[in-house]
Amino acid sequence: MSLKPKDIRFTDEGNYVHCNLLGDWLLVVGSGEAYTVWGNFWEISAQSISLCKFTLSPSSSWDSSLLLFLLRVKTELLKKGVDADFSALPEKVKKLLSFAEDRIAIAAPLTPEVINGSNLWADQLVQSFIQVSTFWGKWLLAVGKLFLGRSFMRFGDLIHTCRDCGASALPIVTLIAFLTGLTMAFVGSVQLEKFNATIYVADLVSLAMVREMGALMVAIVMAGRTGAAFAAELGSMKIREEIDSLRTFGIPAIEFLVLPRTLALLLMTPLLTLYADIVGILGGLTVGSQVMDFSALHYFEQTQSALTNMWEIYSGLFKSVAFGLIIGLVGCYKGLFTGNNSASLGKSVTSSVVVSITLIVVCDAIFEICFSLLGYR
Repeated sequence: MSLKPKDIRFTDEGNYVHCNLLGDWLLVVGSGEAYTVWGNFWEISAQSISLCKFTLSPSSSWDSSLLLFLLRVKTELLKKGVDADFSALPEKVKKLLSFAEDRIAIAAPLTPEVINGSNLWADQLVQSFIQVSTFWGKWLLAVGKLFLGRSFMRFGDLIHTCRDCGASALPIVTLIAFLTGLTMAFVGSVQLEKFNATIYVADLVSLAMVREMGALMVAIVMAGRTGAAFAAELGSMKIREEIDSLRTFGIPAIEFLVLPRTLALLLMTPLLTLYADIVGILGGLTVGSQVMDFSALHYFEQTQSALTNMWEIYSGLFKSVAFGLIIGLVGCYKGLFTGNNSASLGKSVTSSVVVSITLIVVCDAIFEICFSLLGYR
């Protein structure tokens, strides 16, 4: 395999050189023609210049051989302290070059100098912060484009994801919420019985479920169930280079893959939380009616009197919105930035669950502090 003949026309423009790429830059199988432009290029680039500006003839045909040539040229020029300007090249060439440079930067191995550097930890921290900030910014831009009607997101994907992370999660949410209400009723009755106030078990269970436990238990379940699934799905697509294929066709992965998943969790988590609140109260009712001999009517009246302030319910739902957003963004982020092998995929899935639950607990504490400072207790 060799390259078809091609040529570079150099024009000296003072402190920079204009390199006009001529001919067809195509790989040809079975051709014996040699690649003859390298020597001429390095001779001209050895001069005292600060910039090389590249242009491509409009009539030229090209394939990956042009990209490989330009990437190698840029590497060699940078070694000599010369910048390579690709701004005048066709838009498709620039996009593919940018994509290839990003891939090379991600896959570049650490050199011993970097590994032994004292600022490695700080550099990694800054790089991670920039990566997270870029992901968050792209997601916000994708949401804006959705409202403007210019998004690549398909609403069929949104509906399908809502079903997967909403209706399909009802069995496990029902079990966890019911047992949570049941447990709180048993534990509360032990203490309240000392004061002959076991009827206040209804108050305890209802307030704990709507303010804290409903949203928190749903969030933890969704982090382990849906967030991990998002990380696994996107990580598998990354390994199979499906995400790279989308980018090649000009489809942003944030809009096409991340946006429907995060919006689905944003919508379904509050609904599941409201459902978990009801099921948890029914769990407390089971203990109250079967163990403490309360009538169902009496238990519901006590629950109603405890929930006269609607803020108690709204605060839990407000938290659940933030929890859903955290789970969706963390799961998708870990999936998009996973490595290229199965071991890194497993680490990304595990990391998504751990990070999501950690952020959920931290976020919940921040909400409680803010509510307390604002007087919403």
